[in-house]
Amino acid sequence: MTPLSLTESWEMEGRRLAPLLDGMCAVVIAATDAALATSMALGVARAQGQRRRVAVADLIGEAPAIEALLTGDDPHGISDSFLYGVSLNKIARPMAGVDNVFLMPSGTEAVAHAEVYANERWRRLAAGFHQVGALLVVVANPAAPGFGDLCAYVGALMPVGDTVFPTPPGVPLIAPPAPPTPEPPAPTPRPNAARARAAAVEDQSSRRRRLIAMMSVLGAVAVAGGAFWPQLMARLPEPVAALLTGKPRAPDSTAIVVPPTPMDTSVRSDSATRDSLLGDSTDAIIPGLDSVPPASASLAVENAADSAAASRYAVYFATANTRAGAMPDARVRALDAVALSPVAEGNEQWFRVTVGASATRAQAESLLTKLRSQKIVGSGSIVSVPYALRLARNVTPTVIPTRLAELATRGIIAYALLQPDGSATVYTGAFESPVQATLLADSLRALRVETVLVYRTGRAF
Repeated sequence: MTPLSLTESWEMEGRRLAPLLDGMCAVVIAATDAALATSMALGVARAQGQRRRVAVADLIGEAPAIEALLTGDDPHGISDSFLYGVSLNKIARPMAGVDNVFLMPSGTEAVAHAEVYANERWRRLAAGFHQVGALLVVVANPAAPGFGDLCAYVGALMPVGDTVFPTPPGVPLIAPPAPPTPEPPAPTPRPNAARARAAAVEDQSSRRRRLIAMMSVLGAVAVAGGAFWPQLMARLPEPVAALLTGKPRAPDSTAIVVPPTPMDTSVRSDSATRDSLLGDSTDAIIPGLDSVPPASASLAVENAADSAAASRYAVYFATANTRAGAMPDARVRALDAVALSPVAEGNEQWFRVTVGASATRAQAESLLTKLRSQKIVGSGSIVSVPYALRLARNVTPTVIPTRLAELATRGIIAYALLQPDGSATVYTGAFESPVQATLLADSLRALRVETVLVYRTGRAF
């Protein structure tokens, strides 16, 4: 039998570890040796492709293993899509000899730079794959600029190989595997027949003695336990007691992993021709976005002097291509400073949900850690969103719940931050730039709600 090469071994390892990604929709696979990362990714894609649609994106740059499996001769790829707007539907090509798997080559220009790696479009792509239940596999170089941002946007990292590289903090690692051994281990020498028979007899005798001793102990315990059974059951934890008695118990809500806000699953007529991996199949569409209506000119910031004191950092929670799809559930709405913000990017519109308002990144990281421990977010990331639309100021804190509830009845998702003088300020939205705030400002103006663009200041209650 011809021994497997190292790359073949890693592809087999990818197939073996593929079930670890069953509950995921996007992952970065990276290694200092590009051939190993590519082999692992192709193995994962082949195995996962038997159950759902998979796309493999080449951020290595003309990875030979991927190039060899491309069909057609179109040179366009990721670089052309991210830098020049070429449709993903155009660059995604079926993998030769494999159904349900698509390859997105690197393209006509280099991809190993921050303009591609640190592009926030990866977050939207991951959200799109989440929406349709497909899997995005990004093969990347951990030494490329922007690698940490890429992992944060995609949401998970699977490191490959025995060479350790720095992993981005806060990004979940998926089963870092030990390097597979190409050669099978030598068989263990067999003992001679006489010694094997003697060992078997001795082992059987030893097992019999242990069984008799165990039965004696269990008998004594059963006699003693009968008298104290009620007291014993009263001291057991409820889940254990329910298991022993067979009684149903209420579900343990603390054990439920709360997923991010589900993405909208409706299909738009304009999305059917954009960013699709399987042409006309509606369940294969990566979500398109509504066309962005013309917005007013960029708003002026009223409190420019407060820029240094802005509570600019928040935890990114979810993004959807409709407001209904982005609407957070009751558990998330109960958190502090939850902002639902329509944001325009190019000719596309998204609805983004962020949580919290922190003056320092360290405070935001602490909140993110807390939300992960409570299983409210999976991976999450920190975003800088210093701007907000102010709805009211100098509000007495005791009336804030009533004020927020009134706004909610009008469809306005608002939040309040406590100011140094003890009053509260009511905001809506959280934005990276003044231009982003114009869409929401126009929408509120149509409802006859006047707002002012400000640096948001204050702290959560």
